[in-house]
Amino acid sequence: MELFSLFITSFIVGFSGAMMPGPLLAVTVAQTPLRGARTGPILTGGHAVAEIAVVVLLSVGLATVVNNTTVSSVIGIVGGSMLVLMGLGMLYELVKNKITPGAAETKSKKSGRLVLDGVLTSLSNPYWFVWWATTGSAFLVRSLKHGAVGPAVFYVGHILSDLVWYTFVSFLIWKGRRLIVGTGYKILMAVCALFLLYLGVVFIHDGISGAIS
Repeated sequence: MELFSLFITSFIVGFSGAMMPGPLLAVTVAQTPLRGARTGPILTGGHAVAEIAVVVLLSVGLATVVNNTTVSSVIGIVGGSMLVLMGLGMLYELVKNKITPGAAETKSKKSGRLVLDGVLTSLSNPYWFVWWATTGSAFLVRSLKHGAVGPAVFYVGHILSDLVWYTFVSFLIWKGRRLIVGTGYKILMAVCALFLLYLGVVFIHDGISGAIS
């Protein structure tokens, strides 16, 4: 019963992070009209790859390293720079008119690329690392008393909340895609790109000032 409680708790707490505006949500919103309802689940797949790596590393004692002020600052600066580049890339595609929503041929962005986007948007968010080094680590410590199965149960419950949320977001956006065409879609893309730029600048600033740690 304790393992079941761990699963339910990690699933519920997972929504606290999944539903917060961030890079992964911005990419999901921007790409769904272009790539389809599969966007959310596939991006979550990439996010899951990054998260399972963190779970394994924290389980073997990486939390003390992530809590280091210097490491946190470097993560913030590098991750923020990555987000700035992603935002600029989206704006460049808009300016060059390389983006057209809704057409079947837009699936040319293969699933592998979307998975990579899921990994990159996770790794570029320093507060994702902070969450895992604090709240995530606390859950892992409790889960480890069940042996290797504990972190596994915690991970499944946690990533399932991400899958449910981003699948829901993609589904809603895809169903309403006919309302997001032409200028409307370009505005949506521009807002998402500017949001990524904003987050990038904030992360870089926090990394330099040490506010992340």
